[in-house]
Amino acid sequence: TPTPPGPDPAVSPEPAAVSPTPVPTPVILVPAKPWFFAVSGDSRDCGDLIMPKIARSIDSLAEKSPVLFYWHLGDFRHGNTPDRDFVILNGGPDNYHKRAWDDFVERQIAPIEARTQVFLGIGNHELVFPWWGHEEFNEKFGKWLIQEPIRAQRVSDRSRNVIRDEHHIDYHFVKNGVDFIYLDNSDTYAFTPEYLLHPAFTPEQIKWLEGVLEGDSGDDAIRAIVVAMHAALPGSSGSAHAMDDTCHGRRSGQIVYDMLYKAQRPGESPEKRKRVYVLASHSHDYQENIFEKGHPGRVLPGWIIGTAGAAQHGGPIRYGYLLFEAHSDGTLKGSFQEIRSDSPPSASTDAERQLTDFCLSRNTEPPHRMRNVNCGQPGR
Repeated sequence: TPTPPGPDPAVSPEPAAVSPTPVPTPVILVPAKPWFFAVSGDSRDCGDLIMPKIARSIDSLAEKSPVLFYWHLGDFRHGNTPDRDFVILNGGPDNYHKRAWDDFVERQIAPIEARTQVFLGIGNHELVFPWWGHEEFNEKFGKWLIQEPIRAQRVSDRSRNVIRDEHHIDYHFVKNGVDFIYLDNSDTYAFTPEYLLHPAFTPEQIKWLEGVLEGDSGDDAIRAIVVAMHAALPGSSGSAHAMDDTCHGRRSGQIVYDMLYKAQRPGESPEKRKRVYVLASHSHDYQENIFEKGHPGRVLPGWIIGTAGAAQHGGPIRYGYLLFEAHSDGTLKGSFQEIRSDSPPSASTDAERQLTDFCLSRNTEPPHRMRNVNCGQPGR
């Protein structure tokens, strides 16, 4: 049984509610004061420039808004073609598929990890046949997938027969009364020959999520649930590049949306309700209130934050991350922190200046168009 750690040093805890699980998990302490975490995804193409700037931005917040952790929502490197930042900063594309993930860890994750804890999600560009797949992802990024508090939570889940699908990168962990859940829908768009054989969420993944949400429902210490994934759930404002693109994506994604809406416990007394939030990237821009039009009367708060370096889908180029302020009642307030050309650190070499010029003026690609997908009758 893991030894429960003390409270996070950045906050002052209130008395804790005890989690009713068969195997003890670290005691959940809900801080009285607001605390902060940061999120973004899609750092391919120009992440070697943007992510160190995100790290410095997080560092600048340390005194007034200390960030407890940073969450990356997938698409570390392009995979199909060498990323522009990799080519410029490494003097060419040599051995790209062998070196790309090491480049990501060294140039993007290390600067942030020097300042705060990092959690990693998986995106479709982590599945590029024949070089990269779930097995390779586990091998390279395994230490981030078994770090605390993920490991202790997984042990507790197994004791309640909440078993994750071993073929996917799903996990969850609790921080200060908030359950953070990552759902792997990377193979919705995977660059592998067999990807169409797999639903966006498998029945095993949905069963695992059901068990996690059931545990949260009976745990008074859990005030909020934050669910992140790479591609947004169906019916979002980013539906042209989300789970809506395939029938299996729409169907399994809608099941998950309905589960999350129900997890709010809307018919219960206020003290029994949970606040549920949904995060995604995949679309290379920043969007908020993403479910407002697609789910009238059943709206979950949601954001798309695919702004950590990937080629922008049009409009002015805008990089950055989402800073969340979390409150003791489970309320989250998000504010977009923009990264500009003059955000530190400044370019100090010719290669860095060349990369800065490209990323801030020419790193664009055509916007995605909604596919005409005929899914027939539900269930078919």
